[in-house]
Amino acid sequence: MHNPSIPAPRLEELHNRTPLLLFQCDKMAVGRRFHDTVVAKGTFMLAPGRLELAEVQTPIALADESWDGVPAERSSLRHAGEVVLCKPSTDVLVTGAVHPAAEASPCWDVGLTLRRTGAVVLEHRVQVTGPRWWRRRDDRWVLTDPEPTVEVPIRYELAYGGAYQDSEAPPDGSEPRWIVHQPNPSGTGFVDARALTQECEIRAPQWQQASHPLTAPNEEVPLVGLGPVARPWRSRLQHAGTYDEAWERRTREDIARGLPADYADDFDSRFFQCAHPALITPEYLHGDEELTLTGMVAGTNPLVVRLPCRRVEARLLDGRGELQQVRMPLDTVHVDLERAVVHLCWRLSLDQARDIRAALVFATEET
Repeated sequence: MHNPSIPAPRLEELHNRTPLLLFQCDKMAVGRRFHDTVVAKGTFMLAPGRLELAEVQTPIALADESWDGVPAERSSLRHAGEVVLCKPSTDVLVTGAVHPAAEASPCWDVGLTLRRTGAVVLEHRVQVTGPRWWRRRDDRWVLTDPEPTVEVPIRYELAYGGAYQDSEAPPDGSEPRWIVHQPNPSGTGFVDARALTQECEIRAPQWQQASHPLTAPNEEVPLVGLGPVARPWRSRLQHAGTYDEAWERRTREDIARGLPADYADDFDSRFFQCAHPALITPEYLHGDEELTLTGMVAGTNPLVVRLPCRRVEARLLDGRGELQQVRMPLDTVHVDLERAVVHLCWRLSLDQARDIRAALVFATEET
């Protein structure tokens, strides 16, 4: 049954004049301002040179998908949902597994660089290693040499972080509370030191920054990785706003009146950005940038590609019969190493107060 407090979509007609996939839905912004949102997604082959459209297009991901069956707040994301209200700039994501340039290696550097007309727009570098462990011997930690490997999965489980149950049980007999590393609840190396035995072994992270090498468990280091970040993690949660007693009281009153719960007044739309903080561009990409991947694809190091120079626009018709034309920003670049493709997403978010009744989405290629 339709909730009368949620307005029906204004966008009644959506015409697709592109080879991309489209998805339309309505989304709510702060202040219960509803928007008709359109996502356009294209899948392109990951190969040197200019990206070419793939024969098989990957469906738009409607929701986040976690890797493991543990609670969502402690699991990393296998895929990030692509249906959100908006993103203030472009997310750059890499998923799959990285490979050394040639044969198996114990350690190598991984890098991603975006350039526009020769100028660096974004650059990010990390180190990866083969499996390694911390072993406790005579009250000190010894880090084993990494084993040579042909690939390292891009998963935050293999970076520093984690969660554990408090070794001290509550006096009321309830379940011990979980102690969670807020930047990365799914990682390894964040442990309850009181529960460790004299002779023990802990899996050490395989992802690290060269400026912050890991020497022992429970050493605080920045979040390291290339994949999507889950909503409850610190780098995103800091933008979610303040949900205090005043918000809870107001929300209870609103729900009693049949209204949907609103965001906090200080909600920041950067919450919708799901990339690692270092892989969120300062402004939207144009779609013609050069992308260089180092230490990621076996046999091709570095791999240099150019985004497809595709401009996606929408011609809009409002309730007064007036025409407008807007450019849909490119807000997601997802390099899928497992499938050797790149997914690009463009987004249109129309405040229903604009009374846009029809949209025609089209694309042009620029040289």
